[in-house]
Amino acid sequence: MVASLRRDAGRHPHDPLLAELVGELSITDEDFRRWWADQNVYRHTHGSKHFHHPVVGPLTLNYESLTLPADPDQRLSVYTAEAGSSSEEALRLLAAWIRRPETSHGQHADHWTPAGPRGAVGHSGRVP
Repeated sequence: MVASLRRDAGRHPHDPLLAELVGELSITDEDFRRWWADQNVYRHTHGSKHFHHPVVGPLTLNYESLTLPADPDQRLSVYTAEAGSSSEEALRLLAAWIRRPETSHGQHADHWTPAGPRGAVGHSGRVP
């Protein structure tokens, strides 16, 4: 990520917000300082990244990044988990947490948990 940030900084050397971000990270993060000093510049278009989510733990996701032809400063990145992996299961769990099903009256349930609405009868608790 630092090498990608360095690439963007080279494309926009007079961007005050980018300079402020690099300065703040340089002051507060020893690893960032070291990585920034390496002066690596990359254009990452695909690969895999490792994340640690505070609720579901470690995730390994594959990604593809596309530069938009009309605006080369904009990139679209798509992250996917390997089918059948623990990362896929973790993403399904996270998706279930944000899903708010509609009740039979067309309104959203008030108390939604990964296992379904509180008090739901016959819900297996399985994540779709």
